[in-house]
Amino acid sequence: MPEKLIFHFEGALAESHQMDFYEAARFQYAAARLMVKLAQFRTTGSFVKKITNKTNYGVVLESQKDGSYNINVSSPEPEPDAQKFADLSMADMLSYISERIVEKGDESKLMDAVRSGSKFDSQEVGYVDTFSEADAVVNELADRGALDELNTVARDAVERRIAEIDRHDRLELRRVEIAKIDGPREQKLISMSAPLVSEMAIALRRSASTLRIVAPDNERRQSVLYLNREMAQEMEAAIVDKEITPILCDIVQYNKESGWGRIRLQNFVNPVVSFSIPSDLKGSLQKMLFDQMQKNKVFVQAYFVRDKASVPVRLIVVGILPTPDN
Repeated sequence: MPEKLIFHFEGALAESHQMDFYEAARFQYAAARLMVKLAQFRTTGSFVKKITNKTNYGVVLESQKDGSYNINVSSPEPEPDAQKFADLSMADMLSYISERIVEKGDESKLMDAVRSGSKFDSQEVGYVDTFSEADAVVNELADRGALDELNTVARDAVERRIAEIDRHDRLELRRVEIAKIDGPREQKLISMSAPLVSEMAIALRRSASTLRIVAPDNERRQSVLYLNREMAQEMEAAIVDKEITPILCDIVQYNKESGWGRIRLQNFVNPVVSFSIPSDLKGSLQKMLFDQMQKNKVFVQAYFVRDKASVPVRLIVVGILPTPDN
């Protein structure tokens, strides 16, 4: 039988069934390290300094409901007269960094998933031949709550696209406030956020197969982020540059609906890699991108996303510069 322990809190915020998220997280981190190290010591008479996947002894948190596990948090809204840099919700901020850190889903995989993944009448889905048609099916399935009618692979692709669409809609509504985040602030946000989101993805090693971050709203869908294990593994292995790099390149492919494309680089180990444009920047960058694509080279500003060997695996394009004449 599993040996159960209860960490019981009373008084203060706990009296109203709440805890400060940061304090609770620090407590969980410290308690988890303590429990694992004590389990190691009980078994071997010693413990390791660094806890890895191999030395993690599998102490688990227990949910009150079978089938899933929720960690529900709430943050106070700023006072009406309080000073604000930008009038943005926490979901807006998470959407902003997710657009820059999380790789876009492959459009061909989405279309294949929608074509083959439905368990209901194919005439209802229709023939999906373009990305916009796939998006229409995705929106229909989401609005009807019909994701259970998809097989596992298709549902994974559709859930990922739902989060991308919902982020785009959210950031489009908040574009005036988002525009206050200039280049230097964006760099600081990305360098701070990327390793923390990657650390969050560790939960998809053994604890769960997917993670959805949702901002509940009765008026519209509010999926902020969707990760599966494959995405989590990619994030754990990837490092986002802390600074923007200007670079001349060839645009091989670009989809204006998804903001996803492929780019050819010179003098790199992987000459052709994928790139994405954050949805809040598509409106201002796409026309310039299409204009510049008429030339042999496009001069972009981008964050490189690299593997552990520092080889670029994809780019996040956040700006376009005039192409040098020579």
